[in-house]
Amino acid sequence: MKIFSDLLLELYRLAQDAPAAEFQTRVLDAVREKLAFDSALWATGVIGPEGATPHAIFVYRQPLDMMEKWRHIKPRDTLIYEAFNNLGRTVNAALGSDSSWQARLSTDMMAHIRRYGMEHTLMTMISTPILRLYTAVSFYRADPGQPFTETQRLLKQNLTPHLAEAWNINRFGFVNSARNNEAQPSHGQAICDSKGMLYNTDRNFTGFMLAEWPEWNGPQLPAELLKTLSGNNPRRYAGRHTVISVETLNNLELLNARKTSAIDVLSTRERDVASLFAKGADYRAIADALHIAPVTVRNHLQHIYIKLSVTSKIELARLVNNN
Repeated sequence: MKIFSDLLLELYRLAQDAPAAEFQTRVLDAVREKLAFDSALWATGVIGPEGATPHAIFVYRQPLDMMEKWRHIKPRDTLIYEAFNNLGRTVNAALGSDSSWQARLSTDMMAHIRRYGMEHTLMTMISTPILRLYTAVSFYRADPGQPFTETQRLLKQNLTPHLAEAWNINRFGFVNSARNNEAQPSHGQAICDSKGMLYNTDRNFTGFMLAEWPEWNGPQLPAELLKTLSGNNPRRYAGRHTVISVETLNNLELLNARKTSAIDVLSTRERDVASLFAKGADYRAIADALHIAPVTVRNHLQHIYIKLSVTSKIELARLVNNN
């Protein structure tokens, strides 16, 4: 129990402090001190009609060609199907010495196991039921005489959901730091590709999606949101219950979701005017900042007052600041 508690403390410390490029290495270094293994693999991806499809793979203490070789024999990898059919349960497989496992493995799979030191494997696959995203983490030992114990299997099983959660915390922390932004507890975030396939989400994002689309199942974004994804800037979906803004992050898309608020009835330009006016800017300062005429600022404010049913600058400022 103490080993598990110590690992959790270190894991979530690294989630906050470790650079994103070093996070998985440093986490596995820490775990390896408590649960000895020779190498590891950490993959994330989506679960679709054809099974688990990885979109990010991290190889630890293994040559990079290991995954390339594995792709050629993936259809004959019995272990991955065992883990897929037992989501959340760690499979303890003595692949190189257990005759029952050897009988289920092809010749080329056995050669792969021996070449890359996978005689003993602890593999855990977990998934989110609505989003259908998965995390799979495997620990390997090369020595046939050093099997994993049941205690170690349970430790790995209990630890894997925390590995996935800490990795999400670290990744979104890096994203927000790069944008000089702080994550809002009342908001949700997700990362997807340009086709709307989700890669990562924080723990709040699913709730915002289901509030707007109760029947939605991931990992593909709904059609209405895909239109926003491919639209012109500023890319923003404003629904009855959820508002989602989109911005490009390298070659991926960052989604920021929040609950709809009173000011969402305003146009983008009206929100800009209202925000500056609530901060104390006068007509001329707002006009200069937005490159419009002062009379246009006045007209926008008239519409804003009507739409928000406010009668004073104090009321407007309170409404804008609260939302």
